[in-house]
Amino acid sequence: MGGEDPYRELVYQSEGEAMPSGGRKFTRFTQVNDFIDSVIVSPWWESMFPDAPIEVTVMRRSRGATFSAATVDVAGEAGAIWIRDGSWDLVTVLHELAHVAAERDDPTGPHGSAFIDALGELWRHYLGFHAFGALQSALEAHGVPLRRERRPPTSDTV
Repeated sequence: MGGEDPYRELVYQSEGEAMPSGGRKFTRFTQVNDFIDSVIVSPWWESMFPDAPIEVTVMRRSRGATFSAATVDVAGEAGAIWIRDGSWDLVTVLHELAHVAAERDDPTGPHGSAFIDALGELWRHYLGFHAFGALQSALEAHGVPLRRERRPPTSDTV
């Protein structure tokens, strides 16, 4: 495990164990872009992640790229997501959205507890409770820190 991001590989492994198929497959990059746009402008996103940017640029990476990625500017007002060709699946897209949603400066690292909290909320909302439970179980089995904070129900989660 790396010092600056000690949970990265464990998170990837947990996602793969919880949903080996990757979930929904997008057949066109425009579908990936449209899905991300629909998430970040939704009332659910705004209520769940009130400090997350709603301006997110989505870019396509070549199949030769080794990973997808996401970042948020220093002010926290705009984000960017790069999705690698061949990784147009819902698990990858939700993973990158979790990076945009997670609070900055998490002392547990880029794939630490703030990221895991955001990832869990995204999985629960877009992949369903059973997938969320499988992810949480896999993360726990690998020793990834979970916050276990209970959020108040919203109109979209009740």
